Amino acid sequence: MLDTIAINLQRDDFIIHEPDRFSPSAVFLNNPMYQGKTIMKAHYNPTKKEKAQGYLPRLTLYKKPHGLYSESVWLKVEFSASKLIFGNNFEELHGRDDFDTLLTALHAALAKMKVETDIETLQTAKIRAIHYSKNILLERSTPCFLLLQVLEKLDLLAKLDLNKSGFRNGGQSVQYHANSYEIALYDKVKDLEQARKYGEKRGIETDYDDIPDLFTDQRKPEVLRFEVRLTSKKIRSLFKTLGFKQDCTLDALFDASLSRAVLLHFWKTITNGLYMMNIDTQDIERLIYAARAAFPKKRPGTIMGLIGFIVTCQKLGVRGARLALGLKNHQWYRLKADAKLLENSATCPRFLILNGIRQQLEEFIPLERQDIVVNGLI
Repeated sequence: MLDTIAINLQRDDFIIHEPDRFSPSAVFLNNPMYQGKTIMKAHYNPTKKEKAQGYLPRLTLYKKPHGLYSESVWLKVEFSASKLIFGNNFEELHGRDDFDTLLTALHAALAKMKVETDIETLQTAKIRAIHYSKNILLERSTPCFLLLQVLEKLDLLAKLDLNKSGFRNGGQSVQYHANSYEIALYDKVKDLEQARKYGEKRGIETDYDDIPDLFTDQRKPEVLRFEVRLTSKKIRSLFKTLGFKQDCTLDALFDASLSRAVLLHFWKTITNGLYMMNIDTQDIERLIYAARAAFPKKRPGTIMGLIGFIVTCQKLGVRGARLALGLKNHQWYRLKADAKLLENSATCPRFLILNGIRQQLEEFIPLERQDIVVNGLI
Protein backbone atom coordinates (compact mmCIF):
# COMPACT_ATOMS: atom_id res chain seq x y z
CA MET A 1 0.00 0.00 0.00
CA LEU A 2 2.67 2.46 1.07
CA ASP A 3 6.16 2.26 2.45
CA THR A 4 8.37 5.25 3.19
CA ILE A 5 6.74 8.20 4.93
CA ALA A 6 8.29 11.47 6.09
CA ILE A 7 6.39 13.59 8.61
CA ASN A 8 7.18 16.92 10.26
CA LEU A 9 6.75 17.53 13.99
CA GLN A 10 6.63 21.15 15.12
CA ARG A 11 8.81 22.33 18.01
CA ASP A 12 6.05 22.21 20.63
CA ASP A 13 5.12 18.65 19.64
CA PHE A 14 8.27 16.82 20.77
CA ILE A 15 11.04 16.76 23.37
CA ILE A 16 14.55 15.47 22.65
CA HIS A 17 15.90 13.92 25.86
CA GLU A 18 19.35 12.95 24.56
CA PRO A 19 20.44 15.65 22.07
CA ASP A 20 23.95 14.20 21.78
CA ARG A 21 22.55 11.31 19.76
CA PHE A 22 22.25 13.78 16.90
CA SER A 23 25.16 14.79 14.70
CA PRO A 24 26.04 17.54 15.36
CA SER A 25 24.53 17.62 18.82
CA ALA A 26 21.01 19.02 18.87
CA VAL A 27 21.83 21.12 21.95
CA PHE A 28 22.52 24.28 19.98
CA LEU A 29 19.44 23.83 17.80
CA ASN A 30 17.30 23.42 20.88
CA ASN A 31 18.56 26.75 22.20
CA PRO A 32 16.05 29.51 21.35
CA MET A 33 18.86 32.08 21.63
CA TYR A 34 20.94 30.46 18.90
CA GLN A 35 20.67 32.23 15.55
CA GLY A 36 22.55 30.90 12.53
CA LYS A 37 22.82 32.46 9.08
CA THR A 38 21.30 29.53 7.18
CA ILE A 39 19.03 26.59 7.94
CA MET A 40 20.90 24.30 10.33
CA LYS A 41 20.46 20.54 10.47
CA ALA A 42 21.27 17.78 12.92
CA HIS A 43 20.89 14.12 11.91
CA TYR A 44 20.16 11.01 13.90
CA ASN A 45 20.63 7.89 11.78
CA PRO A 46 20.42 4.72 13.90
CA THR A 47 23.67 2.80 14.33
CA LYS A 48 24.08 -0.86 13.40
CA LYS A 49 23.93 -1.74 17.08
CA GLU A 50 20.61 0.07 17.44
CA LYS A 51 19.26 -1.50 14.24
CA ALA A 52 20.06 -4.94 15.62
CA GLN A 53 17.44 -4.28 18.30
CA GLY A 54 14.78 -3.53 15.69
CA TYR A 55 13.98 -1.06 12.93
CA LEU A 56 14.14 2.64 13.80
CA PRO A 57 13.30 5.81 11.83
CA ARG A 58 15.77 8.41 10.57
CA LEU A 59 15.53 11.81 12.24
CA THR A 60 16.57 15.26 11.05
CA LEU A 61 16.22 18.34 13.25
CA TYR A 62 15.96 21.68 11.42
CA LYS A 63 16.28 25.27 12.59
CA LYS A 64 15.62 28.32 10.42
CA PRO A 65 17.77 31.40 11.09
CA HIS A 66 14.80 33.68 11.76
CA GLY A 67 11.22 33.56 12.97
CA LEU A 68 9.39 32.51 16.10
CA TYR A 69 11.20 29.74 17.96
CA SER A 70 8.11 27.51 17.96
CA GLU A 71 7.86 27.80 14.17
CA SER A 72 11.53 27.90 13.21
CA VAL A 73 12.43 24.47 14.65
CA TRP A 74 10.95 21.20 13.46
CA LEU A 75 11.79 17.50 13.36
CA LYS A 76 11.51 15.36 10.24
CA VAL A 77 10.76 11.71 11.00
CA GLU A 78 11.36 9.40 8.04
CA PHE A 79 10.41 5.73 8.30
CA SER A 80 9.24 2.66 6.44
CA ALA A 81 5.77 1.73 7.64
CA SER A 82 6.21 -1.91 6.56
CA LYS A 83 9.56 -2.29 8.30
CA LEU A 84 8.17 -0.82 11.50
CA ILE A 85 5.43 -3.45 11.62
CA PHE A 86 6.88 -6.49 9.81
CA GLY A 87 10.63 -5.91 9.94
CA ASN A 88 10.74 -6.02 6.12
CA ASN A 89 9.01 -4.31 3.21
CA PHE A 90 8.18 -7.40 1.18
CA GLU A 91 5.06 -7.85 3.28
CA GLU A 92 2.46 -5.14 2.78
CA LEU A 93 0.08 -3.22 5.02
CA HIS A 94 -3.68 -3.73 4.94
CA GLY A 95 -4.72 -0.08 5.00
CA ARG A 96 -6.70 1.38 7.91
CA ASP A 97 -6.65 -1.95 9.74
CA ASP A 98 -2.92 -1.40 10.36
CA PHE A 99 -3.04 2.29 11.19
CA ASP A 100 -3.28 2.01 14.97
CA THR A 101 -0.56 -0.64 14.93
CA LEU A 102 1.67 1.71 12.93
CA LEU A 103 1.10 4.63 15.30
CA THR A 104 1.93 2.46 18.32
CA ALA A 105 5.08 1.09 16.66
CA LEU A 106 6.25 4.55 15.56
CA HIS A 107 5.62 6.00 19.03
CA ALA A 108 7.60 3.15 20.63
CA ALA A 109 10.49 3.54 18.15
CA LEU A 110 10.78 7.27 18.88
CA ALA A 111 10.74 6.55 22.60
CA LYS A 112 13.73 4.21 22.09
CA MET A 113 15.47 7.11 20.37
CA LYS A 114 14.69 9.31 23.40
CA VAL A 115 12.26 11.52 21.51
CA GLU A 116 9.08 12.17 23.46
CA THR A 117 5.81 12.85 21.66
CA ASP A 118 2.27 11.45 21.76
CA ILE A 119 0.07 9.29 19.54
CA GLU A 120 -2.33 12.11 18.70
CA THR A 121 0.53 14.30 17.45
CA LEU A 122 1.79 11.54 15.18
CA GLN A 123 -1.69 10.87 13.86
CA THR A 124 -2.20 14.47 12.70
CA ALA A 125 1.41 15.16 11.68
CA LYS A 126 1.93 16.92 8.37
CA ILE A 127 3.24 14.73 5.55
CA ARG A 128 6.45 15.92 3.94
CA ALA A 129 6.77 12.98 1.54
CA ILE A 130 5.05 9.65 0.99
CA HIS A 131 5.86 6.64 -1.16
CA TYR A 132 2.84 4.72 -2.40
CA SER A 133 3.96 1.27 -3.53
CA LYS A 134 3.00 -2.25 -4.51
CA ASN A 135 5.01 -5.48 -4.55
CA ILE A 136 3.78 -7.45 -7.56
CA LEU A 137 4.40 -11.20 -7.50
CA LEU A 138 5.19 -12.53 -10.98
CA GLU A 139 5.36 -16.03 -12.37
CA ARG A 140 8.92 -17.38 -12.23
CA SER A 141 8.75 -17.86 -16.00
CA THR A 142 8.59 -14.05 -16.31
CA PRO A 143 11.76 -12.52 -14.84
CA CYS A 144 11.47 -8.89 -13.77
CA PHE A 145 14.33 -7.82 -15.99
CA LEU A 146 12.37 -8.71 -19.15
CA LEU A 147 9.64 -6.24 -18.20
CA LEU A 148 12.15 -3.61 -17.12
CA GLN A 149 13.97 -3.89 -20.45
CA VAL A 150 10.75 -2.94 -22.21
CA LEU A 151 9.92 -0.12 -19.80
CA GLU A 152 13.34 1.49 -20.11
CA LYS A 153 12.81 1.85 -23.87
CA LEU A 154 9.75 4.06 -23.48
CA ASP A 155 9.67 7.82 -23.98
CA LEU A 156 8.02 9.13 -20.82
CA LEU A 157 9.94 12.32 -20.10
CA ALA A 158 7.51 14.71 -21.80
CA LYS A 159 4.38 12.65 -21.05
CA LEU A 160 4.99 12.65 -17.30
CA ASP A 161 6.70 16.05 -17.07
CA LEU A 162 9.93 14.36 -16.00
CA ASN A 163 13.41 15.82 -16.19
CA LYS A 164 15.55 12.68 -16.25
CA SER A 165 15.51 8.92 -16.13
CA GLY A 166 17.98 6.35 -14.84
CA PHE A 167 18.66 2.66 -15.33
CA ARG A 168 20.75 0.91 -12.71
CA ASN A 169 22.28 -2.43 -11.81
CA GLY A 170 22.33 -3.91 -15.29
CA GLY A 171 18.70 -3.16 -16.08
CA GLN A 172 17.31 -4.36 -12.74
CA SER A 173 15.72 -0.98 -12.04
CA VAL A 174 14.10 1.87 -13.95
CA GLN A 175 13.65 5.27 -12.30
CA TYR A 176 12.03 8.44 -13.58
CA HIS A 177 12.63 11.74 -11.80
CA ALA A 178 10.73 15.03 -11.69
CA ASN A 179 11.19 18.00 -9.40
CA SER A 180 8.40 16.99 -7.02
CA TYR A 181 8.06 13.22 -7.49
CA GLU A 182 9.75 10.02 -8.69
CA ILE A 183 8.62 6.77 -10.23
CA ALA A 184 10.63 3.62 -9.56
CA LEU A 185 10.18 0.09 -10.90
CA TYR A 186 12.72 -2.52 -9.89
CA ASP A 187 13.42 -6.14 -9.16
CA LYS A 188 12.80 -6.25 -5.41
CA VAL A 189 14.73 -9.47 -4.75
CA LYS A 190 17.73 -8.53 -6.91
CA ASP A 191 17.90 -5.10 -5.29
CA LEU A 192 18.18 -6.68 -1.84
CA GLU A 193 20.87 -9.08 -3.09
CA GLN A 194 22.80 -6.23 -4.72
CA ALA A 195 22.79 -4.14 -1.54
CA ARG A 196 23.92 -7.05 0.62
CA LYS A 197 26.71 -7.97 -1.76
CA TYR A 198 28.07 -4.53 -2.65
CA GLY A 199 26.68 -2.21 0.03
CA GLU A 200 23.67 0.08 0.48
CA LYS A 201 24.91 2.61 -2.09
CA ARG A 202 24.26 0.05 -4.82
CA GLY A 203 20.66 -0.41 -3.70
CA ILE A 204 17.54 1.58 -4.53
CA GLU A 205 16.37 1.89 -0.92
CA THR A 206 17.99 2.58 2.45
CA ASP A 207 18.27 0.58 5.68
CA TYR A 208 19.06 -2.86 4.30
CA ASP A 209 20.89 -3.98 7.44
CA ASP A 210 17.75 -4.77 9.39
CA ILE A 211 15.89 -6.70 6.66
CA PRO A 212 15.96 -10.46 7.37
CA ASP A 213 16.74 -12.89 4.56
CA LEU A 214 13.33 -14.42 3.86
CA PHE A 215 14.57 -16.72 1.12
CA THR A 216 17.30 -18.79 2.75
CA ASP A 217 17.30 -22.31 1.23
CA GLN A 218 14.34 -21.40 -0.97
CA ARG A 219 13.75 -20.56 -4.59
CA LYS A 220 13.61 -16.81 -4.83
CA PRO A 221 10.35 -15.34 -6.16
CA GLU A 222 10.04 -12.75 -8.92
CA VAL A 223 8.77 -9.57 -7.26
CA LEU A 224 8.38 -6.34 -9.22
CA ARG A 225 8.39 -3.28 -7.00
CA PHE A 226 6.38 -0.29 -8.23
CA GLU A 227 6.75 2.96 -6.28
CA VAL A 228 5.48 6.49 -6.75
CA ARG A 229 7.35 8.85 -4.43
CA LEU A 230 5.49 12.09 -3.81
CA THR A 231 6.49 15.29 -2.05
CA SER A 232 3.85 17.39 -0.32
CA LYS A 233 3.81 19.77 -3.31
CA LYS A 234 2.99 16.98 -5.76
CA ILE A 235 0.45 15.40 -3.41
CA ARG A 236 -1.80 18.47 -3.58
CA SER A 237 -1.73 18.84 -7.37
CA LEU A 238 -2.04 15.10 -8.05
CA PHE A 239 -4.94 14.60 -5.66
CA LYS A 240 -6.77 17.50 -7.27
CA THR A 241 -6.36 15.75 -10.64
CA LEU A 242 -7.61 12.45 -9.19
CA GLY A 243 -10.57 14.10 -7.44
CA PHE A 244 -9.42 13.63 -3.82
CA LYS A 245 -9.67 16.35 -1.18
CA GLN A 246 -7.62 14.91 1.68
CA ASP A 247 -5.64 16.96 4.17
CA CYS A 248 -1.91 16.42 3.93
CA THR A 249 -1.68 14.55 7.26
CA LEU A 250 -0.64 11.02 8.15
CA ASP A 251 -4.18 10.15 9.20
CA ALA A 252 -5.68 11.36 5.90
CA LEU A 253 -3.09 9.88 3.52
CA PHE A 254 -2.78 6.46 5.15
CA ASP A 255 -5.42 5.03 2.84
CA ALA A 256 -5.37 1.99 0.54
CA SER A 257 -7.81 3.55 -1.91
CA LEU A 258 -5.52 6.56 -2.33
CA SER A 259 -2.52 4.34 -2.90
CA ARG A 260 -4.41 2.24 -5.45
CA ALA A 261 -5.63 5.31 -7.34
CA VAL A 262 -2.15 6.89 -7.47
CA LEU A 263 -0.44 3.72 -8.69
CA LEU A 264 -3.12 2.97 -11.29
CA HIS A 265 -2.92 6.55 -12.58
CA PHE A 266 0.80 6.32 -13.26
CA TRP A 267 0.67 2.72 -14.49
CA LYS A 268 -1.92 3.69 -17.09
CA THR A 269 0.22 6.61 -18.23
CA ILE A 270 3.31 4.41 -18.46
CA THR A 271 1.65 1.58 -20.38
CA ASN A 272 -0.05 3.98 -22.78
CA GLY A 273 3.44 4.56 -24.13
CA LEU A 274 3.91 0.90 -25.06
CA TYR A 275 2.37 1.20 -28.51
CA MET A 276 5.79 1.28 -30.20
CA MET A 277 6.75 -2.04 -28.60
CA ASN A 278 3.38 -3.55 -29.49
CA ILE A 279 3.99 -3.33 -33.26
CA ASP A 280 4.88 -6.72 -34.71
CA THR A 281 8.13 -6.36 -36.66
CA GLN A 282 8.76 -10.11 -37.04
CA ASP A 283 6.72 -10.32 -40.25
CA ILE A 284 8.06 -7.37 -42.27
CA GLU A 285 5.91 -8.21 -45.30
CA ARG A 286 2.74 -7.97 -43.24
CA LEU A 287 3.97 -4.75 -41.64
CA ILE A 288 4.62 -3.23 -45.08
CA TYR A 289 1.09 -4.10 -46.24
CA ALA A 290 -0.33 -2.63 -43.01
CA ALA A 291 1.64 0.59 -43.50
CA ARG A 292 0.59 0.91 -47.14
CA ALA A 293 -3.04 0.35 -46.20
CA ALA A 294 -2.84 2.95 -43.42
CA PHE A 295 -1.00 5.49 -45.58
CA PRO A 296 -1.97 4.90 -49.22
CA LYS A 297 -0.56 8.24 -50.38
CA LYS A 298 2.91 7.82 -48.85
CA ARG A 299 5.80 6.96 -51.14
CA PRO A 300 7.64 3.63 -50.77
CA GLY A 301 10.71 5.38 -49.39
CA THR A 302 8.61 7.07 -46.71
CA ILE A 303 6.99 3.74 -45.79
CA MET A 304 10.39 2.09 -45.42
CA GLY A 305 11.60 5.06 -43.35
CA LEU A 306 8.67 4.59 -40.96
CA ILE A 307 9.35 0.87 -40.62
CA GLY A 308 13.04 1.54 -40.03
CA PHE A 309 12.11 4.03 -37.32
CA ILE A 310 9.87 1.48 -35.57
CA VAL A 311 12.52 -1.24 -35.66
CA THR A 312 15.16 1.17 -34.35
CA CYS A 313 12.86 2.20 -31.47
CA GLN A 314 12.34 -1.43 -30.50
CA LYS A 315 16.09 -2.09 -30.51
CA LEU A 316 17.45 1.14 -29.00
CA GLY A 317 14.44 2.54 -27.19
CA VAL A 318 12.42 5.58 -28.26
CA ARG A 319 14.89 8.12 -26.90
CA GLY A 320 17.85 6.16 -28.28
CA ALA A 321 16.27 6.03 -31.74
CA ARG A 322 15.78 9.78 -31.82
CA LEU A 323 19.40 10.40 -30.89
CA ALA A 324 20.81 7.76 -33.26
CA LEU A 325 18.78 9.00 -36.23
CA GLY A 326 19.29 12.69 -35.44
CA LEU A 327 15.60 13.48 -35.90
CA LYS A 328 14.32 17.02 -35.79
CA ASN A 329 11.23 17.85 -33.78
CA HIS A 330 8.79 17.81 -36.70
CA GLN A 331 10.19 14.49 -37.96
CA TRP A 332 10.08 13.00 -34.48
CA TYR A 333 6.45 13.85 -33.76
CA ARG A 334 5.26 12.84 -37.25
CA LEU A 335 6.94 9.42 -37.10
CA LYS A 336 5.56 8.75 -33.60
CA ALA A 337 2.05 9.70 -34.72
CA ASP A 338 2.28 7.46 -37.79
CA ALA A 339 3.63 4.55 -35.71
CA LYS A 340 0.73 4.89 -33.29
CA LEU A 341 -1.67 4.08 -36.15
CA LEU A 342 0.17 0.81 -36.83
CA GLU A 343 -0.17 -0.59 -33.31
CA ASN A 344 -1.57 -4.11 -33.38
CA SER A 345 -5.17 -4.51 -32.32
CA ALA A 346 -4.09 -7.77 -30.65
CA THR A 347 -1.68 -7.33 -27.77
CA CYS A 348 1.71 -9.00 -28.14
CA PRO A 349 2.13 -11.99 -25.78
CA ARG A 350 4.83 -10.27 -23.73
CA PHE A 351 2.38 -7.52 -22.81
CA LEU A 352 -0.20 -9.92 -21.45
CA ILE A 353 1.99 -9.88 -18.34
CA LEU A 354 1.45 -6.12 -18.09
CA ASN A 355 -2.30 -6.71 -18.10
CA GLY A 356 -1.77 -9.10 -15.19
CA ILE A 357 0.12 -6.39 -13.31
CA ARG A 358 -2.74 -3.97 -13.86
CA GLN A 359 -5.16 -6.56 -12.51
CA GLN A 360 -3.06 -6.90 -9.34
CA LEU A 361 -3.09 -3.12 -8.94
CA GLU A 362 -6.85 -3.02 -9.38
CA GLU A 363 -7.45 -5.85 -6.89
CA PHE A 364 -4.83 -4.36 -4.54
CA ILE A 365 -4.51 -7.42 -2.33
CA PRO A 366 -1.60 -6.99 0.12
CA LEU A 367 1.33 -9.34 -0.37
CA GLU A 368 1.81 -11.48 2.75
CA ARG A 369 4.72 -13.56 4.00
CA GLN A 370 3.19 -16.87 2.93
CA ASP A 371 2.81 -15.54 -0.62
CA ILE A 372 6.55 -15.15 -1.05
CA VAL A 373 7.98 -17.65 1.45
CA VAL A 374 5.67 -20.67 1.57
CA ASN A 375 5.07 -20.51 -2.18
CA GLY A 376 8.79 -20.02 -2.64
CA LEU A 377 9.77 -23.39 -1.17
CA ILE A 378 11.83 -25.66 -3.41
